[in-house]
Order: sequence, then structure tokens, then C-alpha cells
Amino acid sequence: MRVVPLGGLGEIGMNCLALEVGDDILVVDCGVSFPRSDLGVDTYHPDLRWLEARRSRVRGLVLTHGHEDHIGAVPYFAGRFDVPVWGPRYALELVRRRLEEHDFRKGEVDLRESSPRRRFEVGGFEVEPVRVAHSIADATALAIRTRAGTVVHTGDFKLDDDADADERTDEARLAELGDEGVRLLLSDSTNIDSHGRSASERTAASALRTAVEGAKGRVVVGLFSSNLARLRALGEIARATGRRLGLFGRSVATHARIARELGLLDWPSDLVASEDDVGRLPRAAVLALAGGTQAEAPAALSRLARREHPRLSLDAGDRVILSARVIPGHEPAVAEMLGGFLRQGVEVRDHRSDPGVHVSGHAQRDEQARMIELVRPRGFVPVHGTVPHLYGHAALARDLGVEEVLVLENGEIGALDDEVALDKSTDRAQAGKVATWMGDEVAPGVLLDRQGIARSGVVFVTVTVDSQGRPLARPTLSTRGVIDEAEEPELLAEVAQEIEQRVATAGRGRGRATDDDVIEAARTAARRAFDHAVGRRPITSVHVVRAR
Repeated sequence: MRVVPLGGLGEIGMNCLALEVGDDILVVDCGVSFPRSDLGVDTYHPDLRWLEARRSRVRGLVLTHGHEDHIGAVPYFAGRFDVPVWGPRYALELVRRRLEEHDFRKGEVDLRESSPRRRFEVGGFEVEPVRVAHSIADATALAIRTRAGTVVHTGDFKLDDDADADERTDEARLAELGDEGVRLLLSDSTNIDSHGRSASERTAASALRTAVEGAKGRVVVGLFSSNLARLRALGEIARATGRRLGLFGRSVATHARIARELGLLDWPSDLVASEDDVGRLPRAAVLALAGGTQAEAPAALSRLARREHPRLSLDAGDRVILSARVIPGHEPAVAEMLGGFLRQGVEVRDHRSDPGVHVSGHAQRDEQARMIELVRPRGFVPVHGTVPHLYGHAALARDLGVEEVLVLENGEIGALDDEVALDKSTDRAQAGKVATWMGDEVAPGVLLDRQGIARSGVVFVTVTVDSQGRPLARPTLSTRGVIDEAEEPELLAEVAQEIEQRVATAGRGRGRATDDDVIEAARTAARRAFDHAVGRRPITSVHVVRAR
């Protein structure tokens, strides 16, 4: 058996992992991650070239649950591999909508529903989903039986004894798998630095009710829209406090619609007001649910903070409750968004003022230890986390007596069988991330150019030459992001002169300078001149006009 992580190990998000046994490859999850800077990229998906090189051996994709970092890249996978995709009911409904957005025809991708404790075969693998609690409905771990032994992949999980009975982690089944013998455990590392146990969703429901009951004006709750337990709780809070729900943001509306269609959300029809009606309700009758907790610019929360939302505006005395964690790297943007509310006189509540308004969907250290104790694996590979997360989780497994522990990062390959101990292979898989914008992949060279332009700006040069490549006039220049041209016309003139001199010597010795000779001479001269003058070498685009 070989374990091949293509995403999610050494980073948060973009989870994708392959298991290779003999001639069969099984892929677990295929998600996206999101950019932390604006380079015209909306998501990243895993580099799938390692799988493409073994296309005939890929037997299928199995999804653990429906979060974007686990299913968001399914359309890119489905465009490359004509194999079945298994997943829980809720995850598959979300996948269907993603496929429609990418212009797949209905039924074009073979989607197969999986259910806890019901086994199915994927090539030479036998897969059994196991229910786990998480911050989305229908989350599962996977027990994967192979001829090299049983692998348990936890997916994202927590141990919430107060969750609804059909959403609790099936500890009994995990213990039975431990009794049968587990060769390898792959376990979620996200919260390894958080000691103790994660709080229950009931804690969040209670804290949210208190925060809503104490408000005199409108209340806006920013949340992860996939958290159906929280949506249910907020529906009950709205009824108890005499408010009506307003849904702001496509993701919130989509998850609420799917959950209601599947019978997972029992809001009465008169509880939800349209976006237009919410703006006309008395302030004390509004409980708005909004997406965009990470301060994404086009999302509902950010638009409300900027007073740019077309359907709703807030007034002094209204209250915003951030019922979500801030993903690392997004802290400055979220702080700026909350500042926008505060400037309007809107009261802001979050985990600092009301610690219970958000609870994590990921296991904390004691729960991670409990998972290891239930499964009792011979080998252990931590998944889903940055490098410090992975090493911290590996240390916990060693402390609990696991015989074979290995930390892998994306592209590194772990190998094992019944006779050979878990170890890192000398081979590597091609791994990385592919940028996308509006569903289309962005070429790596385009991203490099954008990064270069962001750092150093761009210069456009037009050079007019005769048939031999000799300059006929002083080159013309324009810049973006390099200098203030109105303030430094002399510098532009100096650079143009240096370009002209350099072009005049291009192709010397051959009698005639080609367009490539002229372009290279002009580019080199421009970059060196700006480097000398302002300390940066801008991206330089040269256009040659050759007289006939």
C-alpha cells in the first residue's frame, strides 16, 4: 500500500489523498483552498497530474463530507476521470450544484450515495462509511479494507455527545474496527493545539440565544452556512424571540434550500422573509443570517459593513454577531470588516465578548487521543493541517504507544504492508495547487507575471527600427506601478535614451538585428535603468515596429 497526499498535508484546506494498492488507486476527497492575496484567483485545486499519469488505475473518488475544502475540486476531477464518485447524500447535493456551475449535464458524472455502515466496493477496495460529528450534516469517516490491511480515514470529526443521535460520532463502530485490527489511521489534525474537548453545538445555541435576546434592534449573525445545527438553532431562536429570518448570501440560501429539500431543516414557511421584506420589517423583528465571515469582499457581511448591500442597511444600535472562527491569514481583513460595523454604531459580538457563540467542528487534543484509543492502529499518519499541526499530532500518537508514526507532506509517499513497517518512499508524487478564476484554470506563467507586476510594476516599450534593426526614433515608454510619470518625466527620457543606445548595438556582427534581438536589448536596458534609478526591475513588454 502507498499513501499519496496531493493536498491538505502541510496546509489547511484543499484536501485530497490517494491510496494505491496493486493496480488500484482510490482517491479520498478533492477540495479547494482559497487565496490570501488578490491575484485574480478565487480558488486553488490540487495538481492532479500524478493521478492523470495513472488514469487507467484510478477506480473512484470517495467523499467524506460536503465542505468546500473536501468537494470543491470535484468538477476538475470529473473533467479528467470518468469514474464513480461516492459520497453522503448532503455532500452529493452540493456536488451536483457545483457540476451544474461547470456546465456538466445532469447525470454526466456517476454520483453514488454512501451511507454509514453500508459497505461498497471501489476496484480492489472495500469502503465502509462511519458516522462522525462535524459542523456539516452527513459527515463520515471511512474504513477502507485492502489486501494490505484496513485503513481508517477520520475525515473531519469531533466527539459531540450532545449532538442529535443520528449525527454523533459512531464510537461503537470505531471500537469494533479497532478490535478487528487497523493497519493505518489517517486522522484530522486541525485542532491539535487546542487542549481538552471541543464544546458542543448546544453551547453555541445557548450563547447565541442570549446574544439575540439582549438586542433591541436588528441582529445579523455571520456564520458558516454549511452548519445545519446552527441554522436549526437560529430558527428556534427566531421563533422564541419573535423575529423573522433573512438569508443574505448565495451560500446561506443554497444550504438552507438543500437542507429543507432533504428534510434536514424544518423551518416553517412563514419564518423566512425575503431579502426585500427584511428591509421593511421593524428592526426588532429581524434576525438576518449572512455569509462571508472571512471578510470576502463580495460577500454579504462585507457589503453590510461597507453600507453597500442593496437590500439591507444597519443603524446605530443594531447588533452583529460573528458566529465563526477566523481562518488564519484572514485576521486583518476581518478586523477591518468589523471596524466598518463599529463606525456605523453597530454593536459587534464575537468569541471575545461571548465565548460560546462559535464552537469548532474539529476534534481537540483529548478527542484526537480518544480516536487513537478507539481505533488502536498499528500505523498512524496525521492529515489535514499545517506542518506544526502534523508534527504535534504525530507526537500525540507516539505518546499513546502507536508503533509506526509517519509525517507526510503533499507529494511525499508513505509505503507499508503487513510485513513492512510504515516508512517514507524515496519516490515523490507531483503535487501542488492549480489556480482558478470563475471556474477556469489560470496558467502558472500568468500568475508569475501577476506577482511580478504586483512587486515591481510593468513597463511598456515601443521601439521603431528600420529593416536592419537600427532605431529610427526615440523609443516611447509608459509605466504602471513603477513611478509617477507626471513627477519624473526626466527619468523616462533617460531610460528611453538608454534603450535606444542598446538597441543600436543589437545584432552587431550579423549585419541585421532580428525582432528578438531588439526585444531582448530593449528589455534588458529598461530593467537595468529602472533598477539603477528606483531599485526595482519591472516586468517589461516590448513592441517592435519595423519600417519596410
